[in-house]
Amino acid sequence: MKKIIAAMFVFAAFSLPQLSYADNCGLTKALYDSGKYQRAFKLAKTNANYNEACAEYYLGLMYLNGDGVKGDTDKGNSLIQSAAKKGYQPAIDHFNNRQP
Repeated sequence: MKKIIAAMFVFAAFSLPQLSYADNCGLTKALYDSGKYQRAFKLAKTNANYNEACAEYYLGLMYLNGDGVKGDTDKGNSLIQSAAKKGYQPAIDHFNNRQP
């Protein structure tokens, strides 16, 4: 029984960071999409410090659009570019869909 509990603990320890990322990304997107920019900004800023591509993308959008923060095109583009380099598809699409 102790071995089963230990195995479950190890599994959970390695699974939680991935679940946490997905939850944070989904929550950041939901907050941003619903116009709750201050809360989205706080969450995205925290997670962007951990180099999470999703957080960088939404933080970049907030800077580009001036959503809840003072607009800063250079900072916004830099964050979205960082997310794109990490393979985050919405960030890649952002640059592919821009008009010349």
